[in-house]
Amino acid sequence: MWTTIKNNYKTILTTIGLLLVGIVFAFLFEDYYRQLVRFSFKFFNGDNIQFIGKNFHLFASDSFVIAFGLFTSLTFLLLRFSSRPNRLKRTCVTVFIFFSMTILITALDSKRLIIECTACDDGIRRLTFNQLTYDKYFIISLTTAIAYLLTTYLLERRRLKKTNETI
Repeated sequence: MWTTIKNNYKTILTTIGLLLVGIVFAFLFEDYYRQLVRFSFKFFNGDNIQFIGKNFHLFASDSFVIAFGLFTSLTFLLLRFSSRPNRLKRTCVTVFIFFSMTILITALDSKRLIIECTACDDGIRRLTFNQLTYDKYFIISLTTAIAYLLTTYLLERRRLKKTNETI
């Protein structure tokens, strides 16, 4: 066990460092993500959704911070053996999947909230700023992006294994 740790100490320390960097960036990124979700809710429903009350949010939630920290670490581990062009391409596709899943999920959920509203005044659903489940949208989007990276990683490993067997 100690020899495995000695041989991979750079990877282990880099992964832990990226976990901590991801945690720090989660605190910075969280408010912008909340704005994106609210924008998506309003964009897909026009004036049918209104946010009321004060937008008081002091700190990012634990699940948001931990999920983003794990995402950065897993992304590093899954892209570690890729070539530079593949790494750049997969990173761009991962970011695209993350944002497109966020927009898709929030669009569907906002339509659901409008449809299920039976006591709305003139079809307008009023929500408080903290009534939305931002963490749920975030974690589902991150999971989808990691699933893409994991799939490409496994396919690449399988392809490399087949080429090594034929040689």
